[in-house]
Amino acid sequence: MLGPLERLLAIEDIKRLKARYFRLMDGKDWVGFAELFSRDASFDVQGALEENPGPSQEPIRGRAAIVDYVRRGISPITSAHYGHMPEIDILTEDSATGIWALADILRMPDGAPFARFLGYGHYHERYVREEGAWRIAALKITRLMVETA
Repeated sequence: MLGPLERLLAIEDIKRLKARYFRLMDGKDWVGFAELFSRDASFDVQGALEENPGPSQEPIRGRAAIVDYVRRGISPITSAHYGHMPEIDILTEDSATGIWALADILRMPDGAPFARFLGYGHYHERYVREEGAWRIAALKITRLMVETA
């Protein structure tokens, strides 16, 4: 059973994990980015880019597959992702959940159907402590609003 201090330290560790997620993704540091995920992590991409997602897609499974998916999507664009107001619950010594308010700005390459994408929504995540470090075990993005120009 974790005491109050251990809970607060775990929450701070998870906040730092998510800060690295945004920085490494936007900086296109794919080696560092991979280390943020558990070996068997899953990424539910349903709704990751649109307000009203279409037909169901299977989640992406595994650290390497997630990094490959994000790299292919982010590499041709300039991005700035922000996470705010985390709601983190420490469930056990080695597991936690979190919801983060999300804002992202994507500047698209020449020839894309639009020049800029502004998205707002939430990250819904599950974390595990693996090899002594907190890692993202499951990730889902839900969108409240998307603006393109």
